[in-house]
Amino acid sequence: MLRPEFSRFPLKMLVISALGIALPGQACGPDFPYRLLLDRNATLLYMPEGNYAFEASRLATFDDGLPRWQQPAEPEAPAPAIAQLRGSSSLAEAEQMKVDLPEAARLYTLGALAFHLRDGAKAADYFRQVLALPAEQQSDWGLKARYSLGRALMGDFPAQEEGGATATDGRAEPAALREALQVFGEVVEAVKAGAPDPAYLSLASLGQAGRISVWLGDLPGAAHLYARQAAQGDPVGGLSLQYLSAYLIKTANRAALEKSIDDPLIQQLVTIELFTRSGNLQWADNNNSPEDVARTVSGVVELLGRHVKTGFAGSDRLAALAYRAGNYPLTETLLKNAGDGGLSWWLRAKMALRKGDVATATANYARAAAAFPSDESWGDQRNESFEQENIVPVCRVSGEQAILALNRGEYVQAMTLLYRGKDIYWQDVADIAERVLTLDELRQFVDKNAPPPATPLKPRAGEQYDWQPLTPDLQLRELLARRLMRVGRYEDALRYFDIPNYRQSAQELAGLLAQGADKKSNKVARAGAYYQAAVRLRTEGMALTGYEMTPDYAVYEGSFSYLGDAFDTRERKEKSWISVAEASRAKQSLPVADQRFLHYRWQAVKLAEKAADLLPPKSQPYAAVLCNAAGWVIARDAKTGRALYKRYIANGTQYDWTPGFGYNCPKPDFGSVK
Repeated sequence: MLRPEFSRFPLKMLVISALGIALPGQACGPDFPYRLLLDRNATLLYMPEGNYAFEASRLATFDDGLPRWQQPAEPEAPAPAIAQLRGSSSLAEAEQMKVDLPEAARLYTLGALAFHLRDGAKAADYFRQVLALPAEQQSDWGLKARYSLGRALMGDFPAQEEGGATATDGRAEPAALREALQVFGEVVEAVKAGAPDPAYLSLASLGQAGRISVWLGDLPGAAHLYARQAAQGDPVGGLSLQYLSAYLIKTANRAALEKSIDDPLIQQLVTIELFTRSGNLQWADNNNSPEDVARTVSGVVELLGRHVKTGFAGSDRLAALAYRAGNYPLTETLLKNAGDGGLSWWLRAKMALRKGDVATATANYARAAAAFPSDESWGDQRNESFEQENIVPVCRVSGEQAILALNRGEYVQAMTLLYRGKDIYWQDVADIAERVLTLDELRQFVDKNAPPPATPLKPRAGEQYDWQPLTPDLQLRELLARRLMRVGRYEDALRYFDIPNYRQSAQELAGLLAQGADKKSNKVARAGAYYQAAVRLRTEGMALTGYEMTPDYAVYEGSFSYLGDAFDTRERKEKSWISVAEASRAKQSLPVADQRFLHYRWQAVKLAEKAADLLPPKSQPYAAVLCNAAGWVIARDAKTGRALYKRYIANGTQYDWTPGFGYNCPKPDFGSVK
């Protein structure tokens, strides 16, 4: 349950849980994902934040005797007799009513009415009357009465409709609070003994008992109760732990932390608060500066370092916190007794990299990848550039392994490792597939790891396509198809175009190119074929030959002209981890000429020029072909536009649309050529 002591914390503390210390403005555009390969050194040395909900759920062991929390069903409408009692204008009126109800139901409803009216004594009396009935008469009302008795004893009344009173206004005296603690414990024990608990009153009782423990100054006791609640999956338990941990790490509450710090669960709690939500410190109270945040973190880490014992259950998390705080000596000390979990080996890998020991780091990464459960997820995070990353540790570790594999020249192995997180790191997968692997290496990888869809896909054209996202396997097949098209392996490419209209367009483009190259055919017919191929490439080039990443960014359908080149080392101040051999492969994979955004437009221009070469210079289609070709690039490349215009002026015939060359062009009339 939520605690009033912590209600003064601003709400924004609760929602900005995975951000870095600084929060710049978000760039325009979609949620750009984090790219592991763009700054490899930073990727390898950075330790992501953990996830509070995940960590909180692990502070206590799941209790098989208590229910696993799920979203409760909508409550059913009350029986008419109960609704009649609830609708009374006063408790006295309800007490005089004659209703057809079991005695337990009648007494509980009267107690609930008294509770709603904030008459704690009357409510408690009625709830005790329910509990005094023989067990067979209490039915399900007994557990409800015991839970509600605890609320009445602690003064946890509903807020009044007027005057702004809150549920904590009637907090009881310590003696009543201790009695309420006992009552809530009885609810938990009753459920463990077999009492049905469809409303999860046992889990709510753990939360209420934690709340009372806070009121009585027993913060470790509260933490243990909230942890039990969170372990059953109840999100209120996790949220209550967040309030408690956020309270404890504040400098103003250092005395409370020092009083509680010897409890191992408190040690774990403040550790995971800073490991998973350190960015929140900047937003607490008076908008702390990064320096204030750093001092707070280092102060808590130093306090923990003095009090934790060997074998501390959260040693790996504390080591991760120390690493994130830049306290590498403490990180190394803690890792000596941090066990063999995935996080410990991940940190050991990063520490080895900081020492330049790549061989040890490689071995530690392998241990980390094997130790992390495949279903462990730390949720979405954003870095200082507001790039989003879904942290699945086993996938992130594999991605970092891939960086080292690339550096060793094990390119297919790097692709295999990175493909483990293909849904998360698709752009990095695409960079390797498109720029590092040879075409045959990629084709073999696709044949082994990305089978064609079992069910034929729908056309992807205009409103006829429902725009369901393609899976990474299908995206990789499309990427391979476009690579094959770019080098003229058209028949091979058709096998990997799974979207039917793309495959048809690719086949038609290949046919037009073949017709244009057929020297046995009529020149005008060949020119028409080349021009139609050029138009097809201009209008559908992104889907047929476009690069997924640099330079075309088909991943965003060409909406952005530059998103960073993962193989550009010119501005790297730190180690790039890009070998000469890898850089050479990446360079060779780019277009031989016209290495620019929407590169296929310039290739379309070249096809149009081939068409013009086959046409009489004084003919209308000659002028129209060159005019249209100029229009495809003139806004981005005035030089090419001028060259096409000069060719037209030098060889062609003037028409009334000549002043609009490149902007207002007619269709070529190939039938006009005799």
